[in-house]
Amino acid sequence: MDSGPARPVLLRDLSDLGRPGRRSSGARLFGWIFSIAAHVLALTGLLWVHADAPPEPESPVVTASLVSLPQPDPTQPPAPADPSPAQAGGQHSAIRPTPAPREAPVILQAARTPKPNTSDLLTDAQIAGAANAGEEGGGGGGGACDMARAIQRALRRDPMVQSAVMDAHRSGKAILVWNGDWVRSGDQDGKGLAAVREAILWEVGFAPETCRRQQVRGMVMFVLNDGVTRLALGSGQWRWSDLLTPGAMGRDR
Repeated sequence: MDSGPARPVLLRDLSDLGRPGRRSSGARLFGWIFSIAAHVLALTGLLWVHADAPPEPESPVVTASLVSLPQPDPTQPPAPADPSPAQAGGQHSAIRPTPAPREAPVILQAARTPKPNTSDLLTDAQIAGAANAGEEGGGGGGGACDMARAIQRALRRDPMVQSAVMDAHRSGKAILVWNGDWVRSGDQDGKGLAAVREAILWEVGFAPETCRRQQVRGMVMFVLNDGVTRLALGSGQWRWSDLLTPGAMGRDR
């Protein structure tokens, strides 16, 4: 029997929810739907928060390296520790600055030039009191025994004598060559001018014995070729043979 038009199924189902038999199953279904919707909303919120959160900054990388420190020298005393401010304040009055060392003054002294030796040069008084060879009383015995003239002649003709006088810087001067011993001239190494001494000894050594033993008083002067350079022998009373024996002048004969 047709009871009239059929009601829609949804309205029928909803109307059935009010019925006692179907109320429990409808409430359960509604609870599930609500739970699922709540979980979906919660998951969506979490994803939204994580998407908007800024990225965390990266931590800086720390690099460590090993450094070899110099070892202290065991032979050196340890450095004194710096005083504390309190100690520094208490010792301030006892500390005195060390004065800088003073440099010793430099004393400049002029080099002294050694005084030349002029002990062989004759004074004007000695030259005036000497007898010249070849003159009367000039130490010659006359004739074959005029020793002064013979020696002067030997000195003038020997070129080595002239050279020796020039080397001793005695040209143009009056020089004492022998006064009982040979005299050193200037800065010469040996006593007497070597060439002058040899020329005199050669002439006296080959003279006759009687001529060598002639007695002479005072100084005898010999003039060289230039007319100004003079050589002198003798002092006091002596003999020509004394030239051959140093230190023999003045002996009693």
